[in-house]
Amino acid sequence: MPARFRRILVVKIADLGDAVLTLPALRVLRSAYPDITIDVLTSRVGAELYGLCPVINHIYVLEKSRLRRGGLLHLLELAVTLRRRQYDAVILLHHLTTWPGRLLYRIVLAATGSPVRAGIDNGTGHFLTHRVVDRGFGAVPEWQYALEIAQALGALEAPEPPYLQIPEEARSQAQRLLEPVPRPFVVIHPGVGPFAPARRWPAERFAVVARELARRQLGIVVTGTANEKTDAAPLLNIEGVHDLMGRTEIATLAAVLEQASLVLGSDCGVVHLAAALGRPTLALFGPTNVEAWRPLGSSIANPLQTLHVTGPVLALTVRLPCSPCCYVGYRVGRPEGCSLRTCLTLLTPELVTETALKLLAHC
Repeated sequence: MPARFRRILVVKIADLGDAVLTLPALRVLRSAYPDITIDVLTSRVGAELYGLCPVINHIYVLEKSRLRRGGLLHLLELAVTLRRRQYDAVILLHHLTTWPGRLLYRIVLAATGSPVRAGIDNGTGHFLTHRVVDRGFGAVPEWQYALEIAQALGALEAPEPPYLQIPEEARSQAQRLLEPVPRPFVVIHPGVGPFAPARRWPAERFAVVARELARRQLGIVVTGTANEKTDAAPLLNIEGVHDLMGRTEIATLAAVLEQASLVLGSDCGVVHLAAALGRPTLALFGPTNVEAWRPLGSSIANPLQTLHVTGPVLALTVRLPCSPCCYVGYRVGRPEGCSLRTCLTLLTPELVTETALKLLAHC
């Protein structure tokens, strides 16, 4: 181990799914350097996820919402704290896509005073000392970019799931919530979060799938936030569906997912979490770049072609000439998608049900 690597800071100010995709990189760092301190700077949601990752020593939270409200003091206090930690290396697990993002990351990395600053460079990363070439969104999966940055600092092992450690208290809470649920059961997560709502497959379609799976004696559990309940009404109104929306923090949610026979959802953080736990997972992709954001260990399938299930995690998408329109090349693109959203409407409930049943049979 290089003597200079006594403390490493990993920067990923991310939502749930983005944070999940960095877990293999964190695992290889710990494997390469078992005795050093590995800290993470992340969002509040990211902190909940990283709190389940046993390779991390300490978690710092940077709230972007406070920065937008003029929270300069918040940033200054964080900068002082990071400088005092005297990090030997900082790993930035973000693309340098927008100028506000580049400015923030440059400030944070400079604040640490670290002599080693590793990250993805699209030509604007002059403040990095160890650069991995950014080939654009989708050239490789996001988790592969993170691994390449870790490898640039000497971490070479290829890890396997699960990447998280669920507390027994969370497992006990999940067991209480799942007590009335028939086994085996399927978790359906219909929401996608506030960013890029065009990712959302309609709840009415999830309801059709849920009815068909319930007809085959499978329990149906619906997860999500309390704020997403209105949109999920067509699904929640089905007799026999077990509503856990607004009732699970991330640790308890992970404990629910690890007992599921299948997790079904749109391109969202929960399907990424399920894949990281090694659970059979079916993720429905529309306008976002499936090559970039597919879950850990997943294969990509087009339901309009012959479907061969070769593993437990599947990213289902219809590849159109106009796809993707979100995260294309080096730009964010169109998070709102187009008005037609044909890429999602072509994913019919019948095709999704058929694929779900094949995954259940395979696993």
